[in-house]
Amino acid sequence: MLYSSTINESVKETMTDEKVKDGVIAIGASAGGLNALQDLLKAIKKPLNAPMVIAIHSNERSILKEVLEIDCDLMIKSAQDRETIEKGVIYVAPGATHVFFKGDELSLSPVVRNSGFRPSIDALFMTLACAYRESAIGVILSGTMQDGMRGAQIIYDLGGQTIVQDPSEAMFPTMPKSIIVNDHPEAVLDAEKLGKWLHDNIGYLDT
Repeated sequence: MLYSSTINESVKETMTDEKVKDGVIAIGASAGGLNALQDLLKAIKKPLNAPMVIAIHSNERSILKEVLEIDCDLMIKSAQDRETIEKGVIYVAPGATHVFFKGDELSLSPVVRNSGFRPSIDALFMTLACAYRESAIGVILSGTMQDGMRGAQIIYDLGGQTIVQDPSEAMFPTMPKSIIVNDHPEAVLDAEKLGKWLHDNIGYLDT
């Protein structure tokens, strides 16, 4: 079991039939994912016409936001509970904190003991799919185990798209491979090309 009953209930509470016309992006990664994420963001030269939420397995002392800001000029924020997401903004899950989509807001859950991966990529993807359906875009980068696999299937079932880092490029290929084997990824590319794919399919935010 990847989740405690608390996490499963949190996912159910965020389910909605709400749809949007524009894309909403969620990126999940684990071991080796930081370098891949930095390469992906380097390929995005201006704010995208979509919000982006990033979750990398971490502990409470994570400084992912601060690390990403060193080489990235895009707007990066630490995700806040009940925060309304906005296009062009990158939201980073705080260390060891689960992030869920609830309509056009983010919902944060404190650390749940024995809940498996923190933050949970499966839970992030499941709530993304339920909130945005065909507008949902899930991205899986380097990592071990299979977190994100079940969530990617829900994204596919509800009409969204998943794109995956090429396992041959990933430092730890297990997570990307699990999506390829068990799901229907729209694209399998190196990390930088995943960033270009997002630009090509979503476009930049008009300013």
